Order: sequence, then C-alpha cells, then structure tokens
Amino acid sequence: IRVANSCDVKDGKIIRVNLPSNYIARFQALEYNRTFLMGRVAWSSINGLMLISGACGIFDREIVLKSGGYDSKTVGEDMELVVRMRRYMYEKNEKCRVVYIPDPLCWTEVPEKIKILSRQRNRWMRGTIETLIKHKSLFLNPKYGNLGMLGIPYWFLFEWMAPFIETLGIIYVIMVIAIGSPNWPFFIILMGFTYLFAVVFSAWSIFFEELSFPRYRRNGDIVKLILISLIEPIVYHPLNVWFALKGNYHYLTGVKSWGKMERKGFA
Repeated sequence: IRVANSCDVKDGKIIRVNLPSNYIARFQALEYNRTFLMGRVAWSSINGLMLISGACGIFDREIVLKSGGYDSKTVGEDMELVVRMRRYMYEKNEKCRVVYIPDPLCWTEVPEKIKILSRQRNRWMRGTIETLIKHKSLFLNPKYGNLGMLGIPYWFLFEWMAPFIETLGIIYVIMVIAIGSPNWPFFIILMGFTYLFAVVFSAWSIFFEELSFPRYRRNGDIVKLILISLIEPIVYHPLNVWFALKGNYHYLTGVKSWGKMERKGFA
C-alpha cells in the first residue's frame, strides 16, 4: 500500500508517482514507507502479522466464514478479523500464514487535513483496543505461537500503552526541570540519541525502498522525504500521540462512530 496523493491517475491507474504536495500527506508517505515496507515485512517474515490493511487485503473466504466473518460491532474490523482467523486456525491445529506483499498493489488517498487525520487515527486506536480486549486470552499464550507471544504483547505495549508512557515521560521531564534538578548532559545525550534513531530509521526506510521497489522518478522527491524525516519526530509524531490519547478517551466514553473521511478523489 502506498500513498496516491498528488500522483497522476488516469482511468484508475497510476501513471506517474509524485511525492504529495500537501505536508500532512507527505508525513504519511514517509510513515507508510517505514511502517509497511519495513515493519510489516519483518512481522511477515516471522509469521507475526495481526493486521491486513483495510485498503487492500486478500482473505481465504472459507476460513473467513468458518471463523465468523466480519464483526459489525467493531471499528477495527480488518485487524479483528485477522486475529480471529489466526486464532481459529491455531485452535484447530491447522497451519496458517499471514503474508505482507511489499510491492505496491494498492494506492490509497490519505487525509490532507489534521481534522480528518485525527478521526482516522482515533478510530485506529479504538479498533486496536477493541481487538486486544476481545482476544486478551491470547496475551503471552504459547498456544498461539508468535501471535500470542510477540504480536499481541507488542501491540499492547507499543501501540496501546505507548501514548500514555510518552505523555507521562513528558510530564516527568517538565516536573524535573521545574524543581531545578535535571541532569542536563544526560538529558541532552538521551534526547539526541532518540531523535537521531528516529531520523536514521526513517532515512533507512527511504533508501530501502529505492533499493527494492523504487517508485519516485525525481531525485528531489527523495531529498524532500529525507528532509521531512528531520521534522517528523518534532511535529507529526506528537500529533499522533494526541490522536491516540483521544482514541482512548473516546473508547472509554463509548464512542462507536467511524468519523467522516473526506476525500478529494482523482478527477
């Protein structure tokens, strides 16, 4: 799955791949590149995937029906169905694999407004919480292989809990500075390392794409993506933390709506 914003589209086909001109979409182009091309390829290699993106997923129809089909009561139907199908196969002692294909088969339009992006990420978080709670018996359960021992714990810690951990960390740092007892050398080294790690990881995902499935024809687009990776940890990531916190709040308050997704289309 890749970002289609600003690409030249004719008769439903991508004619020319362009870097999004909108900066919100450009951040997501980098994010999708990092998450899909690297993250999901890695999870796929150890058969630990628990999500097939709703934008493009191919399912074994027979197993879908046997495991109960789509759950109409969740807002994260794609993730919940994959986890339930895998759970069904483990409980039937049948072998199964969930595989991610890195070569882009689907080009999707991503939100270009913060308000629409907020609705999307809010829903993603609520869907994640619903799935993790519904299938909590899989957590660290060796019966379910890498799904129970790696996939579920990872999503619990790094997707559900991460916004709280980050927020508490920020509050703690502010408190330490306020009482006047920070270890500035250590603080600066740690912040610098964290920032550089994020930037290098994003930059490597860009180079990895160019080595494996190059799509951007202009070298300037690659340079722009690398430049956007320099500000992503400071601008875009904090927004996603805030959206995730709102998603948790809306889950607790019983919000079930998807939220309207406005799209420009490719006319």
